[in-house]
Amino acid sequence: MAITNNRMICRTVFAATLLTAPFQIFTSAIGQVYPSLTLLFALMLFLFYDVSKVLKTSLTMKTWAALVLVQIISLLWAVDIREGIREIVYSFSFFLVFGASMQESKRNLRSLTLLIIAYSVLTLSQSTLVIYFRLIPDVKIQYLQGHLAEIFTSPNTLIDLFGSERNNVLDEAKSGGFEVNANTGAAWVGMVGMVTMGLAIGLRRKLLFFVSLFHLVAVFFSGSKAASLLVCCLLALMYLTVYISKKFTPSRFAILISFVVLLTVAGSIVVAAGSATDFGQASSDTLDTRKLIWAHAAVEFLKHPILGQGFGGWSETFQAYAWRQKISDGYPPHDTLIRLWSQSGLIAALVGAAFMIAFSVEVLTLVRSGSRTAAWIGAGIWCGFLFVSIQGLGENWGLLGTLRMSPFIAACFALSRALGYYTSPATRSSVLNTSVRQIKYV
Repeated sequence: MAITNNRMICRTVFAATLLTAPFQIFTSAIGQVYPSLTLLFALMLFLFYDVSKVLKTSLTMKTWAALVLVQIISLLWAVDIREGIREIVYSFSFFLVFGASMQESKRNLRSLTLLIIAYSVLTLSQSTLVIYFRLIPDVKIQYLQGHLAEIFTSPNTLIDLFGSERNNVLDEAKSGGFEVNANTGAAWVGMVGMVTMGLAIGLRRKLLFFVSLFHLVAVFFSGSKAASLLVCCLLALMYLTVYISKKFTPSRFAILISFVVLLTVAGSIVVAAGSATDFGQASSDTLDTRKLIWAHAAVEFLKHPILGQGFGGWSETFQAYAWRQKISDGYPPHDTLIRLWSQSGLIAALVGAAFMIAFSVEVLTLVRSGSRTAAWIGAGIWCGFLFVSIQGLGENWGLLGTLRMSPFIAACFALSRALGYYTSPATRSSVLNTSVRQIKYV
């Protein structure tokens, strides 16, 4: 329940949540934890917005609430309770940002759209760093070892980076920008690039189109093989989605999904065929490591199929296995659904899969609204979400990526929900249609 209706304070906290997300801005330690300003602002939204109403209208948010509930219950068998609490807090922050975004979209759709665009523009700093660090690796190392990095990356993460949990960003052929993992950095700018592309074409903004191109080009400088393939696949999917949007049926939706699968398989074949090249060989090596990790997950699943391993349980069981296989003992599960199962059990993994499906279905409601502008915006948001979700099946950032990504995804989802309602047949001819036209003047 909101404790104040002061619109200036509410909007300031909401805007601060989105606009600090690309940078995080880590604060002083609270115990052994360094909370970012973004997280603090996101949690403050509970004081200024009544977010409970979103559970009544969105199936996606109902599944998200169910996931959070399962995570809370799984604390009963957690090995590391602090890890569980941290995961739950991050999950709850997404719910708060979405609820606030929905309320803001009802008051002024144009303002929410401007905030999303502003986030994309601010993320140009990330894309620039990805390119710059790839071209001059020495500067990347100097940055990560300097005090400036402690503002934009958790000091605990930086300590682990040069200690027990060395990450791929230390490789000269990898670049993550603000992130210490190149794949994470690539997924972030790739997601923003897809959403921005949809907005730019839908709103017919040439400058915004070039912003999206810069984000997508930066992906190729990250050194992330999966992200580079996804850029090509999802751009094609975005165009195909808009092309069939006027006659959107379940069968055509199945064609879209099949198209994604075929492109992914084709990309894998290209990588396998090119294993003699540096790119192909690196891809094969990465996949071999993933197979070893997933083999351990399969063995553990047979031992604990229902409850999983509990928060922190993966680290305990993987160390001995990694020693036998002669790989790093710091590898996480590297799959979103395996990660959910490991932390909170089989129900969490199933609910997580349901969330991804529900999110896609609700966003595609906007695509089939009939408006060309809405179709491009919806397709961009969907492909941005798919960027994080698909790559997440081989990574370890969860359903919504890091805290740099999740507020943006929440705001974009709220935008799609609002536009989907305003452009529905029941409201298209009403005064609410004026709100839809507002975004064309961004």
